[in-house]
Amino acid sequence: MSESVTGHEGPANVSRGANTALVPFLYGVARRESLPGVVLVRLLTDLGLSAGAARSLIARMRGDGLLTATPRGRGADYHLAGNFLADFRRAGDRRGTPPPTWEGRFHAIFYTVPEAQRAYRDRLRRAATLARYGLMQPGVLISPTDRRAQLAAELGGPPPAGTVYYGHVGLSAADAAEIAYRAWDLGELNGRFRDHTARLSAAVRTWTAPPEPDGATLAAYVRLFGGALVDTVRVPPLPAELLPPDWALPALHAAIGEVFARCGPPSQEYVARLLAEAGA
Repeated sequence: MSESVTGHEGPANVSRGANTALVPFLYGVARRESLPGVVLVRLLTDLGLSAGAARSLIARMRGDGLLTATPRGRGADYHLAGNFLADFRRAGDRRGTPPPTWEGRFHAIFYTVPEAQRAYRDRLRRAATLARYGLMQPGVLISPTDRRAQLAAELGGPPPAGTVYYGHVGLSAADAAEIAYRAWDLGELNGRFRDHTARLSAAVRTWTAPPEPDGATLAAYVRLFGGALVDTVRVPPLPAELLPPDWALPALHAAIGEVFARCGPPSQEYVARLLAEAGA
């Protein structure tokens, strides 16, 4: 059964830009879901942001529901939230979590937003991207699992002139695979996965440990990954029946794991030192 959503919860201006993607990566290096603000700002400045730009980024992400804060002395601790928290946990247990089974239908969002509300429509699409929805066709977003709560957390309700309905789209596995290929651009992603895998595998073979882990060590580690980690979460976990036969993501996951094991400890040591200095 479909459900209409109305209301005026504050719209989220979903954070954009490569800097936003740096933040969950830093939490991954720290192996924590929470970081003191002083440490998070320091790590972002190690990666080239000014302290002011780092604080502005954190504030925007709080406004977008991607971070939450709790007081910590004269500062605050910042906790991953929303889709970033879900992705963080998913990355941590991806080896132990089997893909979902195909149940013969996609969860769907059907929306109608007039041209006068184009800004809202753009926010809806950005929020849907963060929630890992794919675009089946104009006005129809699909997901293999029900992610309406994540979407609502990013967006809030529609404007008075728009409507949003939740429902399902029933399909055969063959038709669903064809639609998934287009909705999540699996062909383009698969090529990127193969490129990332080749680059990371080569980097591991030539990598040498730094003599003294520091901010430059962390920056080099981030450059090593490039866009690999961001690309792995551009698509939700899809049933095996919907994936291309030469799906390259498992090989990329293996390469990322090798990089973590071989190249990650110096950066982890550096971040652990900052956390200890902050009393965290």
